[in-house]
Amino acid sequence: MNLFGKILIMLNLLMSLVFMGFAIAVYSTHKNWKEVVTLDKATADATGKKIGLQFVLDNLKTERDALEGKVLALQKEIKQELAMRNARLQALESAKEELVKQVDEKAKVIEQVTMDKNITSAAIEKLTAESGKKAAEIEALSGEIERIRGESQSLFNKLLLATDALAKTQADLDKAINQSKVLVTQIAQAKAVLKKVGLTIDSPTGGPPKIEGIVRASTPDGLVEISLGSDDGLSRGDTLEVYREGATPNATKYLGRIQILSTKADISVGQIMPQFRRGTIEKEDRVATRFN
Repeated sequence: MNLFGKILIMLNLLMSLVFMGFAIAVYSTHKNWKEVVTLDKATADATGKKIGLQFVLDNLKTERDALEGKVLALQKEIKQELAMRNARLQALESAKEELVKQVDEKAKVIEQVTMDKNITSAAIEKLTAESGKKAAEIEALSGEIERIRGESQSLFNKLLLATDALAKTQADLDKAINQSKVLVTQIAQAKAVLKKVGLTIDSPTGGPPKIEGIVRASTPDGLVEISLGSDDGLSRGDTLEVYREGATPNATKYLGRIQILSTKADISVGQIMPQFRRGTIEKEDRVATRFN
């Protein structure tokens, strides 16, 4: 055998060793791929091996579905949140526009108030200037008021004196009326006596003429002012009948009789005669020398 043959034999030996090593390596790393794919969890737990890829894939799909559901829920929640945020944003935009509008209006009001303030300041200055004049006028008026108060007090004192005099006059008038009533009674008695003997006494003047007027005013103490006077033929002591005219003759009401106390040209003042009083005499009631 030559050198070349020996070399070939050695190469065959070396290649055999190499291939044997490859075979051992392949064998040592060989796996049961079906088991790797289909090994269930119970067997994997019992043998200590990893669970099959199929179950891992199923678990991953389940996790994926759960995550997709969460993603969809989150997307829905995000969509709702975005809608709410958009609505909130629109509301804020509207509120902003309203606030801007209010700010503009307030600015206009402030501008107007500033103008009014300037005008008012000028008016105040003018009024301040005029107040000095008014103060002097007020001082002068105060002096005038004091003077008028003094005069008023004097007039009041005179009024008190006049009131006392009027009360005295009224008392005298009442006394005179009572005396006149006595005289009327005495005259009536005298007439009755004369009538028995066949004599009569006629009034020299025949009494007041037949006239009619109205009541102008009346007082609680029985005084009555009427629209008839001396120009109408009335004189002190005359009597007139007072009545309130109604819509029909039956509705007309007799109120009483007054006796004239004083007369002027177109007015007279009379006293209500208590024995003839039949009602309250008021303004616009009718008076007449004879009641028909």
